[in-house]
This record gives sequence, structure tokens and C-alpha cells, in this order.
Amino acid sequence: MNWTLKKSVLTLSCGLLLLSGGTLLVQQIRVAFFNDGESRKINKTQLRVRYSQGQPSDISGYFSVDSIDDYAMQRDDKDSFSLLLAHYKDSDNQEHRAVLFPKSKQETGFLPSSTELRQTIWQAAAKTISQNTPKDTLMLSWWDDGQRIHFLSGRNAWLSKPGKETFISPVWRNLQDNLLLASDVEREQLSKMARWLTMDSDKALAEIRTFFDPSRPVYLLVNNDLLMRLGEMIDYGGTPLSFNSKTVPAHDNLHGDIALIKQWANEEGDGNYLVQKEGLNYHLWGTPKLSGTEKNSLIVRLLPFVDSLKKLPEGVQLVYQSNWGGYLSIYKIDLN
Repeated sequence: MNWTLKKSVLTLSCGLLLLSGGTLLVQQIRVAFFNDGESRKINKTQLRVRYSQGQPSDISGYFSVDSIDDYAMQRDDKDSFSLLLAHYKDSDNQEHRAVLFPKSKQETGFLPSSTELRQTIWQAAAKTISQNTPKDTLMLSWWDDGQRIHFLSGRNAWLSKPGKETFISPVWRNLQDNLLLASDVEREQLSKMARWLTMDSDKALAEIRTFFDPSRPVYLLVNNDLLMRLGEMIDYGGTPLSFNSKTVPAHDNLHGDIALIKQWANEEGDGNYLVQKEGLNYHLWGTPKLSGTEKNSLIVRLLPFVDSLKKLPEGVQLVYQSNWGGYLSIYKIDLN
């Protein structure tokens, strides 16, 4: 099967385009939305959540929406970001949930918000999935990505429900009552996926090939936000990974920014890095010096780190990559 592969230019300049113009601060995302180490230390009273019912007609997907929960996250009495939780049923009348990224409710100028950009990317990826994969395709991803895959494309996701470990995060804790929770079997699948993403890529892919039936097409979807979910993955049994991380302001001189980022990556680590742009800042991720564990992990090998772009692991084929610096990538897994 030939997909229309949307390849980013495999250079740093492509990475610098990621989520350009978004207004959501990286620090807000890391501490509030995602479950990394910092979110464990947060005083939960710092985060306020305003709940309301959304309009199902505002959301379009592969399935019809029954209802929408709208969660507006506030920090220091200011809106930080919002999440939507869609309630829907599949063709077998089974209940499902899907966490979605809404349009910004605030004026953000001529560029969309970071959450809106994410949703736009997801809609484009889902359209490509539904147009280019058989209906019996199985999509591997982290659990909330699996929700979006199923709701937007109609394809089955191996993971789509969180376990109790997810609710260490203050944001997920606020959504807990309306999410469908993983069964014991699904909890084991969360543990396997956490292990695979954080372990050596060759070993992870060998386990995946052994685990899944080769008669069924299997794809693996990743996105850059997974780097801010590592704490959650550790709680599910994943390997602890350590990254250098820094937020720096963007300037008008792109080439100057590139030089400074490369200098940081080489001084603080082994020169392997990923750049994500949020608003007027770049968020940098780098693998540390002598970092065999991090650099060879499946998550790093499949995300657009500069060294990962040079050669993919054996047995995976990049079939789709979004714009904005390759924020979202889909790989076909060779199970033979």
C-alpha cells in the first residue's frame, strides 16, 4: 500500500516550524496537562477547572457524538488551555470516549492556538488513516492518542482507556469520572506499550513482531507530546529515561537560533536533539552524553530527533508525517 507520505524536510528548520504561533506555554503543558515529574510536585489548588457542556454539533468525527464535556483549565486565575471529552458509540453500540483539542476561546491573533493546531494535525492524520488503511487495521499508540485515532478515523486502537496510574496528573484526575477506565487486560496492554516505547528499539520491535498476528496490518503512531508523558509511562512499568530539556526564546535570526541550539545540544548532551516551537519559544529536548538507553529507545528512534532522522530502525516504514516539524508520525510495522 502506498500512502501519500507527507515528509517534513529532515532538517532543524522543519523542527522549528512545529506549532508556530501557539500561545500555550510549554511550562503550563508540562506541569498541568502531562504527567511528567513536575506534575507530581504541583499543588493541586493551583489548577482550577471550569466544566461545562459543549455542543456535539461543533465536533466532527467518524462517529456521531452523543455529548461533549468541556474542561477549561485555569492557572493563577487565567485560562491556560481547554480539553473536550467526546462521548460516542461505535457501530456495535459500545460506549467510547475521546479527548480532543478544541479551538481557542480567546483571541490569538492571526495564528491558531496550540490546542487548535494539534486538533488540525489530528484531523488530517485521521483522514489519511481512513483513506489508506484496511478496516481491520490495528493502530498502536498511547491511550489518549488511541481515542483520537478511533473517533476520528474509525480504525481500531489497541489502547484507548487509562488506568489508575494516569490520574496522578491533576488534569487527568479532573476528567477521571467521565473517562472509561481500563480493565485488567487493558491495564496489561498499557504496561506493554509503556515498556516498548521506552526500551531499546530493536528489542521492542522484536517483541511487537512476536506479540501481534502478522495477518493483520499493524501501525504505530507517535507524536512529540509523548516526551512529556514519560512519567506516566514509568508508572506503567516503562524504563526511566533522562533528557536534557530547555526552553529558549525564538529570534528573528533563524540561522542564529539553529547555531545556538546545536551548541546547546553538543555542550549539554551528545548532539542529538528535537525542537518544538510553542508561541515565541523553542522547547528543546536532547539526549545526554553517553546516552545509549535514551538514544536507542523506541520513542527517540521514531520521533524527529536529528540523529533518528538519519536511519530508521529495521522493520518499520514511515508512511505518514505531519507538517509543523513532523509533530505526528505513523509507521507501518513489518511483522514478518
